[in-house]
Order: sequence, then C-alpha cells, then structure tokens
Amino acid sequence: MSKFWSKEETLWSFALYGTAVGAGTLFLPIQLGSAGSLVLLITALVAWPLTYWPHRALCQFILASNTPVNAGITGAVSHYYGKKIGSLITALYFIAFFVVVLIYAVAITNSLTEQLAKHQPVTTTVRVMVSAGVVLVLNLIFLMGRHITLKVMGFLVFPLISYFLFLSIWLTGSWQPTLLAGQMAFNTHTLHQVWISIPVMVFAFSHTPIISTFAIDRREKYGDQAMGKCKKIMKVAYLIICLSVLFFVVSCLLSIPVNYIESAKQEGVTILSALSMMPDAPGWLALSGIIVAVVAMSKSFLGTYFGVIEGASEIVKTSLNQLGVHKSRAFNRAVSVLLVSGITFVVCCINPNAISMIYAISGPLIAMILFIMPTLSTYLIPSLKPYRSIGSLITLIVGILCVSVMFFG
Repeated sequence: MSKFWSKEETLWSFALYGTAVGAGTLFLPIQLGSAGSLVLLITALVAWPLTYWPHRALCQFILASNTPVNAGITGAVSHYYGKKIGSLITALYFIAFFVVVLIYAVAITNSLTEQLAKHQPVTTTVRVMVSAGVVLVLNLIFLMGRHITLKVMGFLVFPLISYFLFLSIWLTGSWQPTLLAGQMAFNTHTLHQVWISIPVMVFAFSHTPIISTFAIDRREKYGDQAMGKCKKIMKVAYLIICLSVLFFVVSCLLSIPVNYIESAKQEGVTILSALSMMPDAPGWLALSGIIVAVVAMSKSFLGTYFGVIEGASEIVKTSLNQLGVHKSRAFNRAVSVLLVSGITFVVCCINPNAISMIYAISGPLIAMILFIMPTLSTYLIPSLKPYRSIGSLITLIVGILCVSVMFFG
C-alpha cells in the first residue's frame, strides 16, 4: 500500500475533494440545466482535463519558483515578475475571492428568505434583518479562531459529500430522460451557452486557495520530487471529483423540469431549492435541502473568508502606512473585518443575481489566476519553458474565453 499509495496521499486527496466539492457544486446544475443538454455533454467531456490541467499548471508555477520553501502564489509571482506585478496579482487574488464571499453570503440570504416567504411576506425590512443576521453569525463563527473553525469545517466535509452522493442515487428513481433528450440542437445559441457556462464551471471546480498550501507541503517533504507527488495525487482526486460532481449534476437535471431550474436561477438560489420547489418533493427534502445548502455555502464562505480578511488586512496596513499611520496587526485586522462585513451586508441587501456574479466577475477573475497566469508564464518566463504543452495551451485559450465573458457576455 505504501509503495503505490500512502495514507498521506489519501488524506490530501480528501482535502482536495472536500475543498472542491461544496457550494460551487450547488450552482453548476442551475447553469447547465438552463443551458441545455449539449452544453452538459460538452462539460462532461472536458471536466477532468480542465480541472487537472490548470491546477497542475498553478502547482508547477509555485514549485518552479526559486523562493523560500513556505512561499506560495504571491511569493512565486513576486519572484517571476517583481514586487509591483506581485502586488497587482495579490490585489486581483483578493478581489476574486472577495466576490466569492459575496456570492455565498447573498445565496445563503436568498435560501433563508425563500423559506421565510412560505410563511410571511419578505419585505425590505425582513431582507435587511436576514442579511444582518447572516453576516453577524458567519463573523461570530470566524472570530472563534482559525483552529476551531477549520476543525468544524473539516468535520462537515464528509456529511456534505455523503448527502450529495445519497441524493444523486435517490434521484435515479425519478429520472426522466425526456427532460434532456429534447435539448440536443446545435446552433449559435448553443455556442453562446457553452461560452457563458465556462465561468460557472471554473467556479464550481476551482479550489485555487488550497493549491498553494498543497504545493508547499509537498515541497517541504519531497523537495525536487514534489511535482511528481502532486500530479499523482491530483490525477486521482480530480477523477473522483469530476465523476461525483457530474453524477450529481446529471441526476438533478434528469429529475427537475427546466422551469424549476429557471426559477431558481432568477431567484439566485441553489439546485436544492429547485428540488424543493417541485410539487411532489417530500418534506424531508425541503428541510434537509435548505440545511445542507446553508451549511455547504457557510463552509465555503468561511474557507474563503480567512484569505480575504488576510488580504484586506495587508491592504489596510499598506494604506495606513502610506498616510504615515502605523497600527498593530490586531487593529488592521479589526478594521478589515468591519469593512468586509459592511460591504457584504450591503450587497446582501441589494441582492444581485448569484449566477450573474459568477460568470460576470468571479469566474473570469479566478480564470486569470488559475488558467491564464501560470500557462502564459510558460511563454514569458524562460525557466518555465519546459512546462509548455498542448494541455497548457488549451488551458490558456479556455482562460481567455472565460475572461472575455466579463467584457462581452
């Protein structure tokens, strides 16, 4: 066992799986269900390579840099491009995942107000109160400390994954192939739907923040052999991720009529809400669906929130230093939490569409960091030339297509 696959490799596979499968998985069926069967088929064919290739490229980008062992993405960027470009990429990284935090907060608020709407009218005042409650509770969990929060998040991974698997299998009893069979026409509309679905796929399968930690851990243990060890784990983990996520997506889309998916998309809620909207949905599904959706998005929110607050703290520190003001780390962190929380609360009250935020902002920004930066660098940085490949070229092209949605979509 240890010769071919160790316990440590199994644990890292679970870590990658647990980070990738979560709230993003709940949004993917919404976009693919409204885009049509052909888009779903294309996504199924490209899911594994377009998950493996970009994360492998980012891993290579980090490991090939001549930086201290514990330096991650920002250290690698500064090494290749200098401090100014490094600061720009760090800012881009911060914005990309700040938008992810906003998407999850808005979706959690929408899921809760959707349930409230079944019992009372949801007025602006109610929306503001729910938004304030969501932001407050999530911050209280965050302020319990990194160790406790991560421990709770880790504990939640397996129940969530088990629920997705159980639901996928349970839904097979209500599959209706006709729901997908009539959406196989290939035309310009299909190409447009493929194009605008790319950012949602990037968002759903991305777990960029953990790649830096993963690469650093392997480099600390294996040195120059780290990349080979990373690829071994990633190939297996991403195969399991893609198969399980696609099974969940297909199972949902074979069970839910398109009109319910369209309603969920317009309301900015997840596929579990679309399931609970159906007239014949059992009571346990509506109850468990809202709980799982809120827990999954809260887990993903908190996992991203740590990095966002750290990035915001650096921005606050730099801004104050430029004004000649020097404050403690605790002060900078407190200001960051207040600013980020305030913006999150306002956005939750405004209620922008979650899917639109994904393909207009979050997906393209993540693609810049995950798809474009490491692959384009193989053509700009001589030391990265050995990492050029057909896979990296395709990844670069897909990344450019994803970013183009931000400007032309």
